[in-house]
Amino acid sequence: MKFPNKSFAFIALSILTMFFISCKSDDDNPADECEEAICTHNIVSIDVRIKDQNQEPVALDSFEVTNIENGEDLTMQIHPDAFVYHQESGQYPMISDGQVQLNQVIDIQFKGFINDIEVISSDYKVTADCCHVALVSGDTNLVLE
Repeated sequence: MKFPNKSFAFIALSILTMFFISCKSDDDNPADECEEAICTHNIVSIDVRIKDQNQEPVALDSFEVTNIENGEDLTMQIHPDAFVYHQESGQYPMISDGQVQLNQVIDIQFKGFINDIEVISSDYKVTADCCHVALVSGDTNLVLE
């Protein structure tokens, strides 16, 4: 086949190449796309920051994180000595790497308690890519009124 000019041949070849590169078979495993991913060795955690109306950190007595769809408890276990830091900073871990599957989007709920009374609750959507968990929606800066 003879092309009228070189630029037409280049464009046709480019389009054909992009077509073959973008095609996926039904047998493709989503994890296969991660084989080439370059990830940091850091563990990513999505935290909730809770302050009162005076912008002071809120010290919860406890908190829980639940998968809304199936009721699974996703609350991270924290050593009591480390929990003091969270109370002082008002920053509580909600979810971290390894708790959400690749390309899965889950709805979770964070609840905070003082004296066994629920004082704050907020819903979130989270996902994970090849490397880390990510927040899809929800406000991680909460004000206790």
